[in-house]
Amino acid sequence: MLQRTILDQIKESTKHFPVTIVSGPRQVGKSTLIYHEMVKEGYSYITLDDRSDRMDAINDPKSFLERLSYPVIIDECQIAKELFVEIEAIVNKTRLEKGNIAANGMFILSGSSSKALLENARESMAGRCNILKMSPLSFREILQKEEKPFIIDKVGSRKRATDYSLNENELLEYIVKGCMPQLYDDPGTSREQYFSSYIETYMNKDLPEVLEIRNEKQFNDFLTLLASNTGEELIYDNYAKNIGMKAPTIKQWISALEKTGIIWLARPYNEDSLVKQITKRPKMYFFDTGLACYLAGIRDSRNLESSFLKGRLVETWIANEIRKSYMNNGSDQPIGYYRDNRQNEIDLVILRAGRLMLVECKSGTSFNTSAVKAFACLNDTKYEKGTNALICTSLEPYSINENVLVLPLSAI
Repeated sequence: MLQRTILDQIKESTKHFPVTIVSGPRQVGKSTLIYHEMVKEGYSYITLDDRSDRMDAINDPKSFLERLSYPVIIDECQIAKELFVEIEAIVNKTRLEKGNIAANGMFILSGSSSKALLENARESMAGRCNILKMSPLSFREILQKEEKPFIIDKVGSRKRATDYSLNENELLEYIVKGCMPQLYDDPGTSREQYFSSYIETYMNKDLPEVLEIRNEKQFNDFLTLLASNTGEELIYDNYAKNIGMKAPTIKQWISALEKTGIIWLARPYNEDSLVKQITKRPKMYFFDTGLACYLAGIRDSRNLESSFLKGRLVETWIANEIRKSYMNNGSDQPIGYYRDNRQNEIDLVILRAGRLMLVECKSGTSFNTSAVKAFACLNDTKYEKGTNALICTSLEPYSINENVLVLPLSAI
């Protein structure tokens, strides 16, 4: 089993919060990590995948919790929303009788359905829980390299880029394979069989918790079309016309996919002076390029090399790796993008600690100032301007100008 960066955040969270919640899409490694690492820390473990325990938790949550040994991990806890009120009561009683610190680390809760898990937690345990979001493997986790939150720094980024080397052919292989843990823990796993099973399980288990699908074929067609547009703006009317559905239905489907972690949205970045001229539509990314490739019918790297989807999937891979670097270090860092009515576009806009970082994502190795001319659209930002970056498949970092670095993938 590969070491996961987020483990340090889970351990730290249990020192300061009564309830630590680990959420994320199906099969990203939540149960495996928590069971193998936190049981060693003295936690007992129970999963509501077990029918008997599940029925006990639903029908008599108080008695169910009374028979557990603390501290405890409750896996797939979103199945029994009845537990959350009782967990709150236990935490409150422990705090009252023994003090706040004594209650810390009592519960670790995990589950695949972000909606059911997080909404119940926020309603019942505000101020008592810390929510950590887990992703598929980052590339640094695959290589077992140190992972820190992404930042662009003229010295640090160049040094970081020496950690490993990844050329374009290798990148395309990883894009098609994706970053789901089973494909690395068991390299003999058939990629196509894995993702076929993943979609079937998702459709039968996670999706019904947030959405009723009346026409499964239309929804599958929608998934295929959506996967082909990863890294693109969401124009609901276009999807509605192509699928033969109404735009409000498409919005419901997008919302369900976001809530269950299949996609994530980069919101349009704006400052007060730009509100009237920027686009208002979000940009959509699939959480895993392997799943996107499978749905889009891309079966190998040669197919991807000649596909019009190559640029979109390279951008998705880069955006995902940057996002994972924050998530794995316990940061829910917003990532936006910029596009205005003159078609100027900046792939990623990241406002962190009062400093604005601009990122362009490209395949290729040789670039000049024309590739980042849209960066000038944010010259008048009210925030501190740092060094910006064009991240690409170059093997060496170099400067375009004094404010923009060309960085290899290894600098993420």
